[in-house]
Amino acid sequence: MSSKQISKSGEYWQEHLLSWEASAYYKDTLHKANFWDRLSTVFRGDAMYVRMNAALELLKPHLSGKTVLDVGCASGRFAFQLLHAGASKVYGVDISPQAVQIAQEHRVRAGLTERLEFSVADIVHPDTPLPESDLVTALGVIEYFDARAMSAFLGNLQTEYFFLDFPDTARRKQFPTWQLRQVYIRVHKLPGVYLYRPDEFVALAEPFGFKNIWVAQRDGFYYITNLPTA
Repeated sequence: MSSKQISKSGEYWQEHLLSWEASAYYKDTLHKANFWDRLSTVFRGDAMYVRMNAALELLKPHLSGKTVLDVGCASGRFAFQLLHAGASKVYGVDISPQAVQIAQEHRVRAGLTERLEFSVADIVHPDTPLPESDLVTALGVIEYFDARAMSAFLGNLQTEYFFLDFPDTARRKQFPTWQLRQVYIRVHKLPGVYLYRPDEFVALAEPFGFKNIWVAQRDGFYYITNLPTA
């Protein structure tokens, strides 16, 4: 993948992902976070663990025997969790070659080379080939997509169902978290954060054949999905 093919958001995360992951999942990482990411841990605490575990609990009834594509897999933490929760096979894609290499090493050490696959991809590039799957998951990903990138992402998916972390526009009311996030964005020159209302997301997703979209909530986190309701 040449540099001309990488989106601005992709360029940012190629450089910054391992530091962010080290701060977000500080309990079980060997990476080192930079100063600002370490500082963000003070305010974030274990929220990313809570988000991941909440997502897993909501997904468990739908995973048995299914093939899952985890978008923005980083070093593979959630992909492994999905596999252990019942998925038959999990693909992981991420923009960071370094993170994918770490995920590959974990996969080999765990002896799961037949059931886990990781690869590098810029998923907001139109016509990016992605593996077919029964379900697509993504945590902490779509909030960095503007409308054009979101449409490209949705158009690239080869799946019937999705389950995506969904920090909608209500986040702007969270004080002081949202204000601190703005400082973080400016310091790191992050390309953008885009918060959608559910109806805005539905309008982007329906042209690609995704129907019956709804918002799930657990432990203070929101997810947008079209999985069958219980």
